[in-house]
Amino acid sequence: MDQKKLYGRWNFWEEFVGYPMMIYYRIRGEKIQKMLAKRIDKAKQKAGKIVLTEKIKNEFLIRYEKLDNFFSFHFKDIDASRNHNFEEKIQYCLDQYKKESNNLISSSNMMKLQGNFLNGAEATLLLYFALDSKTKREIRLSDIMIGENSSKIFIAFLKVKKFIDENHNLLVDQKSSFIRIHRFLKDNHIINPDYQDSTIIEAMENEYNTNFDKGTFSRAVLVKPNDFEEIIYQELSKLFNISY
Repeated sequence: MDQKKLYGRWNFWEEFVGYPMMIYYRIRGEKIQKMLAKRIDKAKQKAGKIVLTEKIKNEFLIRYEKLDNFFSFHFKDIDASRNHNFEEKIQYCLDQYKKESNNLISSSNMMKLQGNFLNGAEATLLLYFALDSKTKREIRLSDIMIGENSSKIFIAFLKVKKFIDENHNLLVDQKSSFIRIHRFLKDNHIINPDYQDSTIIEAMENEYNTNFDKGTFSRAVLVKPNDFEEIIYQELSKLFNISY
């Protein structure tokens, strides 16, 4: 995470405020683990009261993608691996917090880090719990495409072109070309450009029952389209009224 965004500009007078606050928390004996546990419980309680309509779900997914705080930076990073349970993810974030705090000598920055971490945890986990418990976060094309019928139109197009079968299973071997087609839709705002590539990858994996690793995705979007892809782009442009 950007250090300047996290700590802001340093002012010496902040140390007079930060130092007493740091001493206060140490005297109270309330460690970061305990304070984080309270924020987790608070986020769970709030998430449990949310009625997750389709509109709110999509808004929450976008908000989750756009989160930018110390906790969300590390939590979303490890959450993307899908190889850890929730407790391990929390411990990873705590480890990153401790590592960062051990490098600080400014009391004001210590307090800024703590506030950013705890407030960020509550904001991040509120969205995480709401989405995970109500939808299992199995995001699909219909969640990321703009327009009520856009995903249906696109799926029908892919079936006609023999990219996928009737069960949406991927039929082509050239994943890079397939990825660029989706990137074309994102660049032209048929796929919502607010979503990061990681979310698009997740939607594609769920929709087409296959894996698209980040490395392949990143490399694919850097390659210029071939003649076949240009024809596909032109057909999609007519289908979605894209100026191409």
